Amino acid sequence: MTQWLYEDGIGEERAALVEHGRIVEARIQRTDTPLGFGAIVEGRLLAKSAGGHRARIALADGSEAMLQPVPKELSEGKTVRAEVLREALFEPGTARHKPPRLRAVAASTPLRPAPRLIDRITADGHEIVRATAHGTDLLAESGWHDVLSEAETGQIDFTGGSLTLSPTPAMMVIDVDGDIAPRALGLAAATQAAHAIRRHGIGGGVVIDFPTLADKADRNAVANYFDAAMTIPCERTAINGFALMQIVLKRARPSLIELRAADSVRWQLLASLRSAERDGGTGTLTFALSLRESQLLGREPALLEALQQRTGRPVAIDVRPD
Repeated sequence: MTQWLYEDGIGEERAALVEHGRIVEARIQRTDTPLGFGAIVEGRLLAKSAGGHRARIALADGSEAMLQPVPKELSEGKTVRAEVLREALFEPGTARHKPPRLRAVAASTPLRPAPRLIDRITADGHEIVRATAHGTDLLAESGWHDVLSEAETGQIDFTGGSLTLSPTPAMMVIDVDGDIAPRALGLAAATQAAHAIRRHGIGGGVVIDFPTLADKADRNAVANYFDAAMTIPCERTAINGFALMQIVLKRARPSLIELRAADSVRWQLLASLRSAERDGGTGTLTFALSLRESQLLGREPALLEALQQRTGRPVAIDVRPD
């Protein structure tokens, strides 16, 4: 049976698509994402690129986005309505974010926020089971914490080998390592890599570094295993003589790995809020946080207010060293 487990958490929505008791897709959507995928926004054209095929757009909140393609009739200083096709993306190893990418829509199109995660998974047509903080932890029982651990470490172990997932500004790099025969390792890694891409919502460019296989037939067999396990649309190259395969997928939002890399403090704070919300005790709830988590919580008091409201208990913050 295939079903979504959905949880409306503090500061984020969470969902996991479960097949035969295993999470095949895990999704987190932050409630503070200003320009989420599918939102309709309005902005003012600042400047076109040299070729005129894209332009910088100034939005109402002072941020900027890229518009592509640019309608011919749109000149600098003019207002345009546009749909968010890709959210802002953090570039690992830098302090920069790739700005959101937009496409122009009709001026009569109503402004709207991005669809919520619950709306997105409802459109899939699968059964949705709503998890609550006061019942069995359905997400945990399905392996939610294991998936989050993968996102935090970039490490995925399987019998005979492992994958290391490393986000870079250009692409996601998946390195294969193991101590079994290269062909067997390549076949197992191909399946595991395909599952990991879907599970973590990885999009854009991906390169997999397989073990070296001198025989072209072996390389083709590994590629075929990947195709059999890959259940979402993508394009890929053959595995070349350097054991590299490149994959291109649609990219609308950050993967779980990128979400964690972009702001590890927020990632941990929201996970801590989830644990605290599930605390079944009475009286004052002691909430242990690192210094950086407590500083973030201080800047966003609505998160603490939500915890107190949901638990019906006063909350004491215990700040611990980072």
